Amino acid sequence: MMLGIGKVAAETNLTVRTLRYYDEINLLKPSYVAESGYRYYSKKDVLKLQRILALKELGFNLNQIKEILDQNQWKNVFEEHLAFIAKERERLSYLEKLSRLCLQLSIVEQDLSWENIFRYIRQTREDQDRKTQFLKTYFDERELEILNHPALDIGEKEAMTLVELLKTANEQKDEDPYSSKSQELAERLANFLNDVFRGDEALITKYWELQKRSPEASSLIVLNEDVIQYIDDIMDIYAKRLEDDQ
Repeated sequence: MMLGIGKVAAETNLTVRTLRYYDEINLLKPSYVAESGYRYYSKKDVLKLQRILALKELGFNLNQIKEILDQNQWKNVFEEHLAFIAKERERLSYLEKLSRLCLQLSIVEQDLSWENIFRYIRQTREDQDRKTQFLKTYFDERELEILNHPALDIGEKEAMTLVELLKTANEQKDEDPYSSKSQELAERLANFLNDVFRGDEALITKYWELQKRSPEASSLIVLNEDVIQYIDDIMDIYAKRLEDDQ
């Protein structure tokens, strides 16, 4: 039983123009063309069209589909396509993290530093390996396990609490460190750090010293000196007040 081009188009949710184009590029030839030029498709043609549409849905372009149908090597095709999808997923995951990182930097910094963003974007695998080696020389295995927390990894969703705290510090850097506003921020920072660092005050100090001394080497957010000084001041005052209350 032969189906006319209009019927095939309707059943496959395609346009007649698309089916004519598939004929022109030798992707799907109708089994019969009437003298009037009207195209008719056999059951085998329709099955081939279903394969074409399925491959198109999987992301193959028409040239690739034509080659796949000609070779008829389905196992190799899908193995290669799965490998491609895995690489694409990795690339998209990287882009997602990079975009989130840019968003988080824009939140922390009142004037977005494109130099910081460029530094992250241009990171190579070698740069990442150097960062890992640098951290291994600075922290022991137990400390690294604690630091491997998504809340400290700028670019991850979980880092938004840290981002908001740094944003507030940047906005309040000219505030009196003794003010209630500054001490409220200090308490929030202390609670966050105590939770993420599991109460290890020595590691918190070590991490903060690294933030002040070598943020680029460890891929931390580069903070302005006045922001760092403000955080130092409010945290010192907060710690002193806790001691006095005991």
